Amino acid sequence: MRKYLTVLTPIWLLAGCAGNGTWLVETWGEEYIEQEIPAADVGDGYTLTYDEFLIAMSCVALVDGNGDEVTALEGQQVFDMTQAGPHSVGDAEVPATHYDHVDMTLSPASDAVAGNATDDQVAYMNDNGLSISVAGAATLAGDTYTFAWDFDTSTHYACEPDLTLADGGEGNTQLTIHGDHLFYDDLEDPDAGVVFQVLADADADADGEITRAELEGVDMATTGYGVGQYSDVTDLWAFVSHLTRTLGHIDGEGHCHVDF
Repeated sequence: MRKYLTVLTPIWLLAGCAGNGTWLVETWGEEYIEQEIPAADVGDGYTLTYDEFLIAMSCVALVDGNGDEVTALEGQQVFDMTQAGPHSVGDAEVPATHYDHVDMTLSPASDAVAGNATDDQVAYMNDNGLSISVAGAATLAGDTYTFAWDFDTSTHYACEPDLTLADGGEGNTQLTIHGDHLFYDDLEDPDAGVVFQVLADADADADGEITRAELEGVDMATTGYGVGQYSDVTDLWAFVSHLTRTLGHIDGEGHCHVDF
């Protein structure tokens, strides 16, 4: 689906003799969101699945070597990353050159429109001011725990693609969402593990549903999880909320700097 674009700097002023190419932007949640995080990839043996993984994406912009926006895709879109992707975010005609900077923001929805989400999903995100909404389940040895968590965190990602556009050519940027990050056991360790047992243990009423209130009732000091410099992360809900700020990557495993 093609989205309308806002060109922030006239292309004819930037292109010179280099000509123009087409910048194509997509987003994808990979197999971990679309299918499952298999037990073999989870430290304590749980199989993790998502029934819904909604994000509100905006401020997608291509930035030149001088730090100036060349073009930005207009508006905010809601995507359900459980649908088979990748999903089109938009496209733009831009000067043919090398780019190493793409911006993206996941922030609370207000006037968002559908990327690939249903009308009901878009309305839910807009009405509740949500940036991310996930629902799913974790299963181990016949025991199943469900979760449905809404977040209103706002995170700006400054990403580092390796993108070169030739005159008359096309170049693709994929804004990749990593669903396994919500189950990390450390906020700073690059080798953080994907685990679930601490979350399962938070199910205080043993009804098989892990709620926000139950996570808020878990003192981080009892979990063995690492909070690093984030001393304000004192309960398990705050911990998971912080992990929502790590979801964004570029072109698979490409790095993004994060601003809260």
